[in-house]
Amino acid sequence: MMNIVLIGAQAAGKMTIGQELEKMTDLTLFHNHETIDFVIKFLPRTEESVALIHKIRFEFFETFSKTGQQMIFTVVIDFNDPEDVQYLEDIQKIFQKNGQSVAFVELETDLQERLRRNKTENRLKHKPSKRDLEWSEKDILDTVAFANFNPEVAPENLKSYIKINNTHLSAEETAQLILQKIQNN
Repeated sequence: MMNIVLIGAQAAGKMTIGQELEKMTDLTLFHNHETIDFVIKFLPRTEESVALIHKIRFEFFETFSKTGQQMIFTVVIDFNDPEDVQYLEDIQKIFQKNGQSVAFVELETDLQERLRRNKTENRLKHKPSKRDLEWSEKDILDTVAFANFNPEVAPENLKSYIKINNTHLSAEETAQLILQKIQNN
C-alpha cells in the first residue's frame, strides 16, 4: 500500500471517499478541513493563518512519512496555479525522502453533483466552515470561472497519478476503484 492524496474540486467527495478508503485499508485519513477548521477557529482567514495551515499539514506529512504510518490526505488544487501544483510535488518529495510512495488521485465530478454533495449530512458534520451553505455554494460557483480542477494532462512530475470521474459512483465504489488502480499501477 502507499499514501494517497485525493485531489478534487470542492464537494467532489474527497473526504467521504477517504473515509471509505480508511475503512478498507490501514491508512489514516487526514482531510484538509481538519487543519482549516482548526486554525480558523482561533484566527481569521489571513495570509498568516493560511501559512499556519500549510505548516501544520507539512509537519503531519513529515511525521507520517518518518514513522512509516501511511495516510490519506485530501486537498483542493487549482491546476492553473503553479503554486498549487508545486504543493503536490512538495508532498511527494517528503514521502520519497523518507522511502515512501504516494499516489495522487484526481476526482472529476460534475458541477450539479458537487452542488448536491455540498449539502450532505456527512460533509456538514465534518466541516464546520461549510455549514454556511449560501457561502459554500457561492464559493463553488465562483471558482468555476477561474479554477482548473481537472487538467487535460496530469502534472508530469508526479510519479503515480490516477484520474477518476466519480460523478455517478458512490464513495465506496470510488474507493474500491482507487484501490484496484493502485494495485494495477
